[in-house]
Amino acid sequence: MRIVHISSEAVPWAKTGGLADVTAALTAYLSGNGHDVSLYLPLYRSVREAGFEPGAPVLELGPEELGLPATAAIRPLAGPHGLRVRLVDAPALFDRPGLYGDDAGDYPDNLFRFAVFCRAALCGLEEVPEILHLHDWQTALAPVLLEAGPPPGAGGLSRTKPASIMTLHNLAYQGRFPAENWPDTGLPTEWFRSDRLEYYGGINLLKGGMIAADQVTTVSPTYAREIATPEYGFGLEGVVGGLSRPVTGILNGIDTVTWNPAADALLDVSYDATDRSGKALLKRELLAEFGLDGEPDLPLFGFISRLVDQKGLPLIEALADRLATWPARFVFLGSGEARYERLIERLDADLPNVGARVAFSERLAHLIEAGSDFFLMPSAFEPCGLNQMISQRYGTIPVVHEVGGLADSVVAATPETIAEGRATGIVFRLYDPDTFGSAIDQALAVYDTPAQMESLIRAAMATDFSWDASGRAYEQLYEAMKSDQSR
Repeated sequence: MRIVHISSEAVPWAKTGGLADVTAALTAYLSGNGHDVSLYLPLYRSVREAGFEPGAPVLELGPEELGLPATAAIRPLAGPHGLRVRLVDAPALFDRPGLYGDDAGDYPDNLFRFAVFCRAALCGLEEVPEILHLHDWQTALAPVLLEAGPPPGAGGLSRTKPASIMTLHNLAYQGRFPAENWPDTGLPTEWFRSDRLEYYGGINLLKGGMIAADQVTTVSPTYAREIATPEYGFGLEGVVGGLSRPVTGILNGIDTVTWNPAADALLDVSYDATDRSGKALLKRELLAEFGLDGEPDLPLFGFISRLVDQKGLPLIEALADRLATWPARFVFLGSGEARYERLIERLDADLPNVGARVAFSERLAHLIEAGSDFFLMPSAFEPCGLNQMISQRYGTIPVVHEVGGLADSVVAATPETIAEGRATGIVFRLYDPDTFGSAIDQALAVYDTPAQMESLIRAAMATDFSWDASGRAYEQLYEAMKSDQSR
C-alpha cells in the first residue's frame, strides 16, 4: 500500500515524548514490510543543526500553493528500510529553540505554524496515497482540509481522496486556540461555524481532525474505552461517542533492537533471560551512579518520566515521608514542572535511600531500566506508555496504576496469576497515595519471596512487545479502510 504519515515528531529527528518513538517504529515496520511509506516532519532547528543531508530536487511552495501567507520547501531525506522522509522547511516557523515552545511557554503562533505544516505536507504528496495517517493535534487540520478543500498546491487531492486515520496519542493535548486566530487556519469562516473546529467559542484542532477523519485510533484498547468517559475524555467524550466509527485501540510496541538487554549499546554489561548475572552488576553500577552506598540486596525502584501531574508525581509527593521508612532504594530521572523538579531534588538531599537527577539522559534511562528491580509508573492516566514494556523486557517489574495501556500490558500479580506463571507486574486500582503505598509494600513482599520474584521476571522477559503484533493490526486496519474507500 502507499501510506503517508504526517507527524510533528519522530526519532531520531525530533522528540519530546513517546509520539516520536511510535511514529518512527511504525513507519519503519511498514517500510520494512514492503509498503511504500513516506513520513512528513517539520524541519526544526535541531534537525538543521544535526547536519542532515537532503537530496534533490526541492519543492518550493509559496502563498499561492499553501493558501496562507507563508513560504515553505519540501526537502527529501532517506530513512531506514526505504522509508522516505520529507522535511517541511519553513525557517521562520520552525528554526526555533523548541518544537512547540520555550521557557516562556507555548509559541503564540502555533496554530499558524502547524496549519502551514499540514498544508505544505499535503502539497508535497508525490502521488495520492491510499492511506493518510495523522498523529495528534499538530496534524489534525489535514483531514479537515481534505473535507473542506485541499490547499491550491495539492491538486491531486481534489480528484482523489485517501482514507484518513487520526491517531490520538494523548487526548489531553488538543490544540486549542482563541477564536480570533481563525484566519491562521486559512479556512473560510463558515467552517468555524460548522462545528468541526469550534469548541466553546474557541478553536479545537483535535476535535476537527477526529470528526473529519475516516477512522480514529488510539494507542491502547483500554484507553479507547476510557476516552468516551468524562474522567478521561478531557471534554471531548461527546465527540468520541458521536463518531460514525468506534475508536480503535491498538497497543503500541517498543523498539526491541534499541531496548534489548542482550545487546544494549548503552550498557557496559549485557544479560538475557537465561543468564541475568549482568543485571546484578548493573544494579551496583546504578547505585554508585546515584551515590547510594550500602547493601545491594535491598530492592531498587526506578522512575523515569516527565515530571508532571499525569505521571503520578502527586502520589510520590504524598508518600515523600514514607520513602525513607521502606527497606528499599529509589532513583528518579526526569525534568518538567519546577515544583516536581524541586521535589525530587529535595528527596535526594534529605533521604539517604533516594537518588535523583533533574535531566534527561539516554544512558541513564537505559541503566535505570536495566539496574532496577522495580519500575514505578503511578500515572493518573496513560494512553499507552512504553516504559512498562521496556521494564518487562529488562526483567524489571513494573508497578503501575490500572489505566490505559498500563492495564493492557501488565498482568497483575495475584496468587492465581503467580501460580500460573502469568504475572508480570504489580497493579493498583485506586489512584490515591495509600493504594500506591500498598502496591510498593506488595512489591517488597514479592522481592522477599524469591520464587515469586523469579516467576514474575521470567514471565515479564518472555512477553513479546515488538512491533510485529501492533504493525499487523495497523496493516489490517489499513486494508479495511482501503476496501471501504474503494466502494
